[in-house]
Amino acid sequence: MIQSFENALFISDIHLTEDRPDVVRAFFDFLRWIPESTEALFILGDFFEYWVGDDATSDLANQVAIALAHIANSAQIQIFFVAGNRDFALGKRYASRCQMTVLADESHFKIANRQVVVTHGDQYCSDDVSYQRFRAVIRHPLVLSALLGLPKKYRVRLAESLRARSKFRFQTNPVYIDVNEQTIAAAFARLGCQLMIHGHTHRADIHTYEHDKAMHTRLVLGDWHHLGWYAQLNATGHSLHQFAIAQPVF
Repeated sequence: MIQSFENALFISDIHLTEDRPDVVRAFFDFLRWIPESTEALFILGDFFEYWVGDDATSDLANQVAIALAHIANSAQIQIFFVAGNRDFALGKRYASRCQMTVLADESHFKIANRQVVVTHGDQYCSDDVSYQRFRAVIRHPLVLSALLGLPKKYRVRLAESLRARSKFRFQTNPVYIDVNEQTIAAAFARLGCQLMIHGHTHRADIHTYEHDKAMHTRLVLGDWHHLGWYAQLNATGHSLHQFAIAQPVF
């Protein structure tokens, strides 16, 4: 059964790390700001700069878990998480501490009477063939289980290596980081949704498409760097908002 909400918020690509205390502060400010009318918060991947397993948490991860659990309990907000390419190893143990539900990619919801699909979005960057092959391998349950069985220090080294590789690929081939429009069209046809919300590309925007004489919308969330981004969906429609990380006003 598809869950239904009237008012929801969406964020992604926050890349939480102790190296960016300004982003951490902005995130906690955002949680304190969340309007009382909000029923659901969707975190659509790359929540942390990297995640090497629920057994390797940090002081920051502990603070985040406490803060999320607090709003889940005090404000009765349901929190959902879709894994990104940086935090696909985030599991149910940590999610439980956050009182957060881990979703499958391309999960369906009914929000403000619209059929919505939430996803991280990296699978739509199909021009980057080598990344898609890597994604299929690294996220295979057997491979992921083997990786999580490695000593923590090796997992950290691997995560840092993959992060450096990702940044280098983006700098040398930035076109690969965006979605392929044919892949998006196929996804809308397959999913049957009115609105798709995703992150990953860091290219915040709202795109509209016509398919089978019906209009469809793709809302892309931005990353939290100098600016932060969130989207809101309620009875008045969908909206995309930005704010300054240094002095956030939501």
